[in-house]
Amino acid sequence: MLKLLLNRLKVPTLLVALSLLPGYLQAQNPEIDSLQRLLQTHPQLDKERVKMLVGLASRLNGVQPQAAAAAARQALRGATTLRYDGGQAAAYTELAVCAYERGNLDSAAVFFSSALTIYKAQKGEAAQKVLPGIIRVQNGLASVYAARGQYHEGLKLFVANLQIAESISDKRMQLRSLANMGALAEQMLDTARALRYYRQSLSLADSVENGHEYETSLCNIAGLYLNEKQYDKAAPYITRALQLNKQSGDAQNQGTLQLYLGQVEMAKARTAQARTHFQQALQLGRQVGDNYLIGRSLLLLGQVAGREQQHVAAVQYYQQALPLVLEIGIFDNIRDAYSGLAAAYSAQGKFTEAFRSQQKQIAFGDSAIKDKALSEARLLQTRFDTERKEAQNRLQAAQLRTQQQIIRRRNVQLIAGLVIAALLLGLGYSLYTRRRLRREVEFAQERQQLERLRSQAVLEAEEAERRRIGSDLHDGVGQLLTAAKLNLHALGEQLNIQTEGQQTMLQNALDVVDESFREVRTISHNLMPNALIKRGLAQAVRDFLSKISPDDRLKIQLEVVGLDRGGRLDATVENVLFRVIQELAQNIVKHAQATQMTLQIIRSEEELTIMVEDNGVGFDPAALGEEAGIGLKNIESRMAYLGGRAEFDSSPGRGTTVTLEVPLTPQTVAS
Repeated sequence: MLKLLLNRLKVPTLLVALSLLPGYLQAQNPEIDSLQRLLQTHPQLDKERVKMLVGLASRLNGVQPQAAAAAARQALRGATTLRYDGGQAAAYTELAVCAYERGNLDSAAVFFSSALTIYKAQKGEAAQKVLPGIIRVQNGLASVYAARGQYHEGLKLFVANLQIAESISDKRMQLRSLANMGALAEQMLDTARALRYYRQSLSLADSVENGHEYETSLCNIAGLYLNEKQYDKAAPYITRALQLNKQSGDAQNQGTLQLYLGQVEMAKARTAQARTHFQQALQLGRQVGDNYLIGRSLLLLGQVAGREQQHVAAVQYYQQALPLVLEIGIFDNIRDAYSGLAAAYSAQGKFTEAFRSQQKQIAFGDSAIKDKALSEARLLQTRFDTERKEAQNRLQAAQLRTQQQIIRRRNVQLIAGLVIAALLLGLGYSLYTRRRLRREVEFAQERQQLERLRSQAVLEAEEAERRRIGSDLHDGVGQLLTAAKLNLHALGEQLNIQTEGQQTMLQNALDVVDESFREVRTISHNLMPNALIKRGLAQAVRDFLSKISPDDRLKIQLEVVGLDRGGRLDATVENVLFRVIQELAQNIVKHAQATQMTLQIIRSEEELTIMVEDNGVGFDPAALGEEAGIGLKNIESRMAYLGGRAEFDSSPGRGTTVTLEVPLTPQTVAS
């Protein structure tokens, strides 16, 4: 809970960070005495003696600073003699803590940096083992940066610690890093960032089911809201933390939470309730021996007494708090103590005591301002020395760059000559390749044109042959069949057939002639459809479909959309599309075993789409052999001639859908 108190009450961040070092603020005389006896019985210099000296320095820090520094220096000398890197780094860390305790930030920074350099020089498995040490040292160095006002540099180190903790899956160290980041963001007055870090800590504590850390994260968020005077937002977090505290029984945490509740009640002008919470915090502080909690509780009780006009009691509270807050040395608390005393004395008419208290407040404030000015002056001197050294380094680097530029210039000239030669060769090869590719493209275009002309000639010859055969059938065979029918009728009249059997034979002969005549007429019209020539594609398709299923076993549905807009298509286009539709319909009748067929002809501004769909047995287009695929290839070639495409979608058992798409250009529309 020590870290929480220091974060919330604006103690320098170093103490937060150093609370992570082994044994810090846990000095107990029995442990110190035990280590001193062990050192007396173990005089020989080895790693164990170095470790004992480091442990002694760690426990003396914050209690006996001079003795802690002496033990750390002795440990450093021994570790250096033994070439024991881990001992040197630990000794430098304890020396850094001693230096910070004495207010010597520069020395603390040097010692921390030395320890960090040793840790980071480790390789392999040793590098993994020293990661906790790196985290502790970077925490300390970040605290030095914070004390100097270099908050961004400190925050970078805390973020680096968080990344290390995540890499080794140390959830507790992640929680502490996030808490430190939040505390430092608060010192930077970046409330939004601080709240984000605290909320991340709260979420992580919840995920690892660590009740104590979860309680601490709740307190951090509550304290931030209190500092921002957002009391209503702070109250739910305080209440939840108190509920968890009943399970943990942490008296120090509970004391801080009682202080928080008292501040919320004070903000609502409920002084009686606030006094109760502050008195409970005071009692808990005395129970655990926490001078900071005691002093802060007394200060707040003094404020309550002042608001209730109990000025004598207020003076007593402030006088009890003053030596405690002076010992801890937090400026805000010391200022509140002197300011409260001055106000209480003035209210009693004791103006001399009030004036003295006011003067002490001013003197302490001036001293704090001077310390800050000296710290800033040291910081400026450090920056000046650093910048001067960097300027010298930049000058040397510039001279080195000049020499390197001369060498590079010569190399560049040589390389440039080679590059120019290579470019010329490349350009020549590129021109040759480009010319060869152009010729290949021209040849390909010529081949495509020849293929198109060949296809056109084949289609035109095929259509002409169809017309000739249709005309011959209609004019030749048709006329012969008509003559045969007339002759049969005349023969029947001349023979004067009397028997029923002879009459039946004659009638059968006439029926066969009629059927032959109709078949010839149908074939003739299919080869040369008059409807296609006179009324266009749609009517020709209607006439054709009306004749392919005389027994109505195949239900045919025809939909024509937009074909009558924009004029008729070119005769060749209509002929090709009609033949393709004929081929598809005849395939359905012969092979599909379908009961339903749907044909859609849709014309848009830029495209003509024909879709033929049936519910037949279907087929696998990829499994068709060379001969079986002649019909499909014929359809594809005809569509390619029109610049369109044919798509077959079919599989065994689910019917077939054929989609034909033909782009409409000025050449495909009849003028």
